[in-house]
Amino acid sequence: MLRLLGMVCILAGSTGIGIRMAKDLDLRIQELITLQHLMLTLRGSIRYMHQPLPEAFAGLAEKASEPFGTFFAGTAEELELRRGSTAEEVWRRNLQKDLNDLHLSAGELEAFADLGSMLGYLDVEMQVNTLDHYLEQLKLSTAQAAETAKSRRRIYRYLGALGGAALVILIF
Repeated sequence: MLRLLGMVCILAGSTGIGIRMAKDLDLRIQELITLQHLMLTLRGSIRYMHQPLPEAFAGLAEKASEPFGTFFAGTAEELELRRGSTAEEVWRRNLQKDLNDLHLSAGELEAFADLGSMLGYLDVEMQVNTLDHYLEQLKLSTAQAAETAKSRRRIYRYLGALGGAALVILIF
């Protein structure tokens, strides 16, 4: 009886790991899409409404889901207080504090971090051009993530179940 229970636990656990890995692929795509929407909104706030960054970030914080809402609210608050930090330093500090649990790749996170160095000190047109360039990068990343997810989603699920079955055979 205990043996059977152990087998079931191993199979359930390994299958769960495979399902979770497949779910992480979907979460990455969702986060990239959310970033696209937020950056389009930021672009509009800067270009058409001529809002300063703290005000634009506060507006984004109201519309954004977590953890992006917390990130933009904290960044807006720190920029508003003007404690002697540059916009880039505030951006990176809040990025490390609030967005370290994202499912984005290291390259995607670095590109998002680099965006903070381009905002705040350039004129409106350059900031808009920077956001346009970043939006193009996000579109490419989203397409690549969707392609990757399409091919790997099923593999992760099957490998989880098959890995558990192999482990059961080896142990028992």
